[in-house]
Amino acid sequence: MPSVQQLRYLIAVADHGNFSRAADACNVTQPTLSMQLKEMENRLGVQLVERTRTKVLMTPVGSEIARRARSVVAEVEDIREIARHDEADVPRGPLRLGVVQTVGGYVLSLAVPQLRESYPDLRIMVREDRLENLPGKLSDGAHDVLLLPERLDDPEFTSVVLLCEPLHLVVQADHRLAAFDTVDPKNLAGETILSMERGHRIHDQIARLCDKVGAAHATDYAGTTLDTLRLMVTCGMGISLLPALYVRSDVQRETQVVSRPLSIGAPVRELTMVWRTASPRHKAY
Repeated sequence: MPSVQQLRYLIAVADHGNFSRAADACNVTQPTLSMQLKEMENRLGVQLVERTRTKVLMTPVGSEIARRARSVVAEVEDIREIARHDEADVPRGPLRLGVVQTVGGYVLSLAVPQLRESYPDLRIMVREDRLENLPGKLSDGAHDVLLLPERLDDPEFTSVVLLCEPLHLVVQADHRLAAFDTVDPKNLAGETILSMERGHRIHDQIARLCDKVGAAHATDYAGTTLDTLRLMVTCGMGISLLPALYVRSDVQRETQVVSRPLSIGAPVRELTMVWRTASPRHKAY
């Protein structure tokens, strides 16, 4: 049977599609990784990767073994964690944090300095991904914890709401609504409001607000990130509603756009931390 380390190498190749990057991720030389994968193929009697001069492709068998290997490696890491620390201990060691693109940078820029101060033995490794990809990667052990804009309603996971942040109006600096300190939602009537693409709860909340106040919810333009929406507002394509923490970190320093809170009924976004309920770090999280 292949070793756990060989399984890690296979997972790295599946993730990176490149021997050199996979070797760097595993902190080994490329010849070592290649040799170990070849030995693994010999042990199993199947080809796991298809090697070309420019890239590495997973065979169907290799993809399936890599998928199952993630769960095996996650279980082994859990066993090591149990042996290393009592589960009630404070977080320490590596923490593989998966974040959705609309949360990652601006939330972590506020949170990580304090986390490092509070937990000096914790090493945070951040990976951004699309919302739909993250639960599967948490389940198979690729991530330890997720930071999401919504809860996961699944008994396999524990979801804890860290905060609820209101959405603030973002408009061009010379827009008529920029003259107000706070904006009554009724004053949004007739405006074109930009939002995230469908599938995000922010999209649905903004759509309901537009229906309520008589604003036009733009359907021909949709952002995939908060930065995209901010740039669309800058270009005069409409106005938008963006999370308060993002406004604090990325909008208030701008000169071409300004932010204004709504006086009442602002949509809110939950910032949620999620982990596997069975994780030995459950209490620490």
